[in-house]
Order: sequence, then structure tokens, then C-alpha cells
Amino acid sequence: MRHFISNVVSGLIRKKSLRDKVRTAIRYPQVHDYTKFVRRIAKNMPHSKITTAVGYGCKNWIVILNKTRVFKFPLLTDGKEIALREKRITDVFSKISPIKIPKMKILEYNGIYVREYEFATGKLLTDFPPHVILAHSEHIAKQLANFLYVIGQSDPKELRDLKPNAKAKPGFLYGWFQGDIWQNFMLDEKTFNIKYFLDWEGMNFEDFRVSLRVASHNWDKFGYKGLIVDVMNEYAKLYLKNLDK
Repeated sequence: MRHFISNVVSGLIRKKSLRDKVRTAIRYPQVHDYTKFVRRIAKNMPHSKITTAVGYGCKNWIVILNKTRVFKFPLLTDGKEIALREKRITDVFSKISPIKIPKMKILEYNGIYVREYEFATGKLLTDFPPHVILAHSEHIAKQLANFLYVIGQSDPKELRDLKPNAKAKPGFLYGWFQGDIWQNFMLDEKTFNIKYFLDWEGMNFEDFRVSLRVASHNWDKFGYKGLIVDVMNEYAKLYLKNLDK
């Protein structure tokens, strides 16, 4: 019944972000308690500001506190497995990644595992019009390619049990991959340096090509045509340059 009501009510709302929030709040009334939990954390902070959002696929309720802390509450499970896995991954790759990873910790609230992150400053790719991104395409592509290369060629022993085959070795477009690179990074709006890479819960040791096709499709759809070509060109140069070392 809640799903039916949420679809009817949210169907009257044009703005997608608001539509998702209303639908989620009706389907999962516990989100109000989650927001109150963050308000209690903020009660001794002067001029505290709280905003809420819905994660991709409506799987998480996100509460942002003062643009300094982000709380991700799972909606479909207790969140334990994914939280512990992501914490392991980010603890290891924060020492490897050429792009900063927001600090993360895990809280427990009413039997669920809440992921708390450092707030990542900057702007998402889609916050910029296509002509601006295309003007800085080479600079952005070099950073993304270096990120793909450094992460992909690493083989930290602490995470080998998460690989499909513990003996598998990194290769060309094969190795550790963040999961979804098309928009999970924050750009400095003046320098166009990538400041943070977000959302490491989907990271796997895998073939990159399927996910890169998804990135290419989305970049093209939003008008950032050719960005994937620049990224692949820079990645290939890095790979070949270091092949014999």
C-alpha cells in the first residue's frame, strides 16, 4: 500500500530530486528518525544546517550536516556488509589513490550500519555546461586516466580475498576499478582539478570495459562528447610507458 501511495503522490511532482525524496519518505517512514538522529548530533552546533537527499536507486537516505559531514542510512538492508567492505577498501586505497577519498567511519543506529563521510567540496561534472568541460577535457582526462591506471595496477595484499581470484594480476583495462567513474568525482570550478573521488561501495577487481562504456554513454548523453576518447588515449600512453618497467 505504501508503494502505491508513494507512486501516486510522487507522480504529481515534476522535480526528480524532490519526487524521489517524497517517494522514499512515504515508503520508508524511518527516514524521519534518521534525520532526527543527525539533528541530535548537531544540537550543540551553532547555526547548524541539515539537508537530505536520496541515494542512487533509492537504496540510501542521505543526510548532510553543515556541508562538513554526510550520513548514509541504508534502506533495504542493515547495511553491515556493504559498510564494512567499503571501509576496508577506502582505508587501503586512501594511501594509493592519486585523488583524495573522503574519510569514512561507521556508526550503528537502531541495528543498522550508517556510513559517515567527510563532506567532499567542489562541483559534480553535470554542474558544468558541456562547453566548459570540453574546454578542459584534456586536463580532466589526464587525471581520470592516471586515477584508472594507478588504482588498476595496484594489488594490495590486504584486499586479495575480495578478488574473484586471489592470484589474478592487473593488466590492460583490468584490475581494481572504483565501480562508476562517470560522475563520482568533485571538480574545483576554477582549476578543474579533481578534488575527491566518491562512492567506493561498488569497487571490484574486474574488466573495466563494461563500466567505461556506461561512462561513455552518459558523457555523450550529457554533451561531454569525446571525453572517453581523451581518457582512453591518456590511459594507453601511461600503460605502454610503464609496460617494460
